Amino acid sequence: MKKLMILGASYSQVPLIRAAKRLGFYTVVASIPGSYPGLGEADAVCYADITDPEAVLAAAKAEQIDGICTCCMDTGLLAQGYVCSRMGLPGPSWETARLCTNKYRMKEAFLAAGVNTARFRKISGRDDLAPAMQDLRFPLIIKAVDQMGSRGVFICQDEEDVLRCYDRSMAASRKSYCILEEYLQGTMFGAEAMVQNGKPVYVLPFGNEHCMKNPPFPKGHSIPWEAQAPLGPQAEAQAEKVIAALGIDNAPVNFDMMVVDGQVYVIEASARAGATGIADMVGIYYGTDCYEAIAALAVGADVSPRFADPPRIPCLTHLLSSPVTGVVRAIGNTVAPSEDIIDLSFNIRPGAAVRRMTNGGDRIGQVILRGDSPEACQQTLRDVLAHLTLEIEAEDHAGIHCYPVL
Repeated sequence: MKKLMILGASYSQVPLIRAAKRLGFYTVVASIPGSYPGLGEADAVCYADITDPEAVLAAAKAEQIDGICTCCMDTGLLAQGYVCSRMGLPGPSWETARLCTNKYRMKEAFLAAGVNTARFRKISGRDDLAPAMQDLRFPLIIKAVDQMGSRGVFICQDEEDVLRCYDRSMAASRKSYCILEEYLQGTMFGAEAMVQNGKPVYVLPFGNEHCMKNPPFPKGHSIPWEAQAPLGPQAEAQAEKVIAALGIDNAPVNFDMMVVDGQVYVIEASARAGATGIADMVGIYYGTDCYEAIAALAVGADVSPRFADPPRIPCLTHLLSSPVTGVVRAIGNTVAPSEDIIDLSFNIRPGAAVRRMTNGGDRIGQVILRGDSPEACQQTLRDVLAHLTLEIEAEDHAGIHCYPVL
């Protein structure tokens, strides 16, 4: 029996744990102690800080694992790469993991490989800001180099914004530097891929639904991508350049991209499956279980047959959110069952505090749908949302009021 270590025990890792068990693997979850749902799903639990590569390596050796993986988050990626390199396991290397978890080093690798990406400058102190602003064109975006998602990332419209947001960006970082780059203005989208033995098994662009904050972040995704016909080959070519630039092998890959004036640019990439239901969506489109593919890939099994003859089923994902900040007193759900609703779930219960969405961490649940067409998927999503409500004691309104789920 293969023994697979899964890094993290949050709700995002539960489908991966279950998929590994369906394949007959013995699952070991590595996590810090806490009330994480994955702790009760695995065959064994190893308490270790997954941000500490040495601690995870010690646990992996003690458990004599055959593979190690994670999904949907970068938190354990450095440890995964370290263990794969030190134990000779399939998966991203230590160097790949280091590139994927440092936005500056990633961008340097992009430039060396000819990847289309925004112009940027490394900022090692406040004295670097003025010359960088003179060289780059506004609007700009300042980024902490070692954070996930939108933490420590701010769009800046003028010099005053840059000076103010620099301090906020550095406060979010453990590094002594950040990057300032030109903020690309176009249509954001994403892509997912999987690489095995040096070759992409698939590369799949997808559309994004964005929550327009500073910076915007994805609240949902959809396949097929509406610009697949004119721009799909260009997106796939850029993705393959990124895979080579970062040295990614035997791993899923998630990309953030943008179209500007008909050209595809790469914002960031990481050697792990994307969040916000992307792995579920990829599985629907290809008619397979993407989480099983991730687990199988981690122990060296051939995953290419899973993606060889896809049914290409249109599908979408959408994060549920509250329109207000407060405490939930009741959740209303009168959605009629449908075979097109793959998942409709809440990760909150009555009594939970919720916030008006400012980042992906404010999600209260998710919807995953399929349909005969992208339009059918969107109509089903509208129907679902019309039948979901929240009774909330809002922080800025007296009493309990009923609100729609967004």
